[in-house]
Amino acid sequence: MVIESGLLARLEPLVDASRGKGVPLGVLMVGLQGLRELRIRSGYAAASELVERAGALLREALRPGDEVVELGRGDFAVLLPNLRDGQHALLAAARLLRQFEQPVVADGQPVLASVAVGIAMCPEHADQPDRLCRQAEQAMLMARHEPDRMRLCGDFPVAPGIDPADLLAAIHAGQLEMHLQPVLDIRRKAVIGAEALARWTHPVRGVVSPAVFVPVAENSGMISQFTRWAINASLQHAAEARAQGLALTISMNLSATAFAERGLVEQILGALRLWDAAPRDLVVEVTETAIVADLQRGAVQLKRLNAEGIRVSIDDFGVGNASVAYLKQFPATEMKIDQSFVTHMLGDLRSMQLVKAMIGFAHTMGMRVVAEGVEDTDTLQALADLNCNLAQGYGIGRPQPAAEFIAEFARNR
Repeated sequence: MVIESGLLARLEPLVDASRGKGVPLGVLMVGLQGLRELRIRSGYAAASELVERAGALLREALRPGDEVVELGRGDFAVLLPNLRDGQHALLAAARLLRQFEQPVVADGQPVLASVAVGIAMCPEHADQPDRLCRQAEQAMLMARHEPDRMRLCGDFPVAPGIDPADLLAAIHAGQLEMHLQPVLDIRRKAVIGAEALARWTHPVRGVVSPAVFVPVAENSGMISQFTRWAINASLQHAAEARAQGLALTISMNLSATAFAERGLVEQILGALRLWDAAPRDLVVEVTETAIVADLQRGAVQLKRLNAEGIRVSIDDFGVGNASVAYLKQFPATEMKIDQSFVTHMLGDLRSMQLVKAMIGFAHTMGMRVVAEGVEDTDTLQALADLNCNLAQGYGIGRPQPAAEFIAEFARNR
């Protein structure tokens, strides 16, 4: 597009100057969410004016010499030459986000704009305009799921050149594999299940992080193919374990995008029949974000799964922005306490109190509890004292290839 080529042309001298002087350059990608909904609700004039006002607000918050480039579709690039470091760029991103804390008047009505900011630094993250912009866009996609709505590229591993065609080829070529991380029954001191975690080793690029390829699947319309692979891979390993006389429950994550896909329930039930797996062999994990995105439809889907005997788990409980009111409609049988509460709970009284409260709440609601991020025996004992049901984390076992996990599980049963 002309706009994107104009951006790259404008970036070229800034990148050259950054490399030549050794002074960092920041590229921020700023994205407005909800424009389509606003157009439907309030009309095209309101959406157009919101984009115009957003550009003005961004320019108001910048230093002399900084630039805003409108990319269309509610996306903007912000160019910040002569920064100190990534933290300086994060401060700039926070300043931009504060511009949208109050409603923006668009076509005579107040609109609370939802904005996400991704940041990439030259030369730290890339020293070519195209690559720098793509790094910042990747960070922006991930920022949408962050509580503070901003993300610095260096916070996650990024594999160069990953696009939907790479991922689609990986699925068809068998490059993806499922690793299993053990889930421990605390009272019995026995492993009774595992969480299925997708891994990708590219023949040229090597290991590609899920933090990179899962967003690629979500944002490219490929989530159906990826979810189909994940469901079948998880149930295949559950069936392999059962064929050896092993009672192994597999927990499988569903992203918010996958959760919204049509035919998801039929896909899961069909895979159970294909692999002759029992519904009790599967736990479906869904985050609070995915639940509240479409609560009514989600509740119907998960009630159908639950009625078939498939357990439903709330993943990363406590870190979302959801109200627990959704639990009135949501057929959860399990709650997973996020590792941010568990890992340091022995040295943090507030975290310990929160974990205790969440365990009590879950039990009152008839749910069993899984504590994530258990890294030592003292934490495991504290969880046992709090009557937590299950635990997982590096202190119990790291993820390993499914075949190796099942063989070790068989030896230790």
